[in-house]
Amino acid sequence: MVNVPEVKTGSARSGSIVSKIYSVIGITAAIALVGSYFFSRGEVFYGILTLLVFLALFALQVILLANADKNLTTAVILNSLAWASFFYSAVSFPFIFAFGFLLFFLFLAGRRGKDELNNSLKVKVSRVVQSVIGFALTAVVIFTFVSMILIAKLDLTEERVYRLTDVVVAPIARHYVQDFTPDMETGTFFAKLAERNLITNRQAINQSVAQLKQDIEGYAGTQIDLRRSVAENLYQALQFKISNLTPQAKIYWALIILGMIFLSVKSIEFLIAFPLILFVFIIYQLLLAFNFISIDIKNRRQEVVLLNR
Repeated sequence: MVNVPEVKTGSARSGSIVSKIYSVIGITAAIALVGSYFFSRGEVFYGILTLLVFLALFALQVILLANADKNLTTAVILNSLAWASFFYSAVSFPFIFAFGFLLFFLFLAGRRGKDELNNSLKVKVSRVVQSVIGFALTAVVIFTFVSMILIAKLDLTEERVYRLTDVVVAPIARHYVQDFTPDMETGTFFAKLAERNLITNRQAINQSVAQLKQDIEGYAGTQIDLRRSVAENLYQALQFKISNLTPQAKIYWALIILGMIFLSVKSIEFLIAFPLILFVFIIYQLLLAFNFISIDIKNRRQEVVLLNR
């Protein structure tokens, strides 16, 4: 549990606490602002790195402000506005809806972290980080994806479809074919799917591949070349589909893609949890060492974090 002492107007000590509260909020919002800039410019790699730093600082922010509801609420609002800042040209109903999604899920992330602290006798950094990053990561990824589409920073190119396959499709595909890569030939991928279903006869495998190819072609409305890679076939299929979509169908496909992104985010959540926990723990220990915060015992039972005066 975290405790932020009551602020009294005109007190120099209280002013020190206020400055610490807003420095925590300001640094986290500044990182979100940098992430917004990178994603708005189409710099996905640097945007992802900034997002990881933001997740760590957001979790730390929850630890420090969990018992100050008004300050935590202010922090979430400012963090959300910072992520939206460089996407101002995308303002529209879909953008407002996506921003509402971002705001709501960051609130949920903060609430989960606060509940974790309140339900524990000791401040367990690892459990707070794990409780926060799921909702926070999902919120930011989906918001930035929608916003980048709205400002045309996600034009369909072979390189971007390859990255999309690697980031979105690969984590799901590897549950079925462990050595899947976007470069894998489509025919090889289909054959391995058939083998996973305990089909060992070569003729039966070929029949399964042919049937799967036929089913996908019927659904996608375009030809599948088994000798081309999965990423190349996906690029061709997306090009064909996008050029023939009605406005209503575009909405359905957007929802499908968002669902795939959500599943991919959940699949990588456990991979980033440990480095984020380590990063937050190091910062937390440094704050203790430099007397920015201290640990006290509430009711002789529960640890609380105090922002020092």
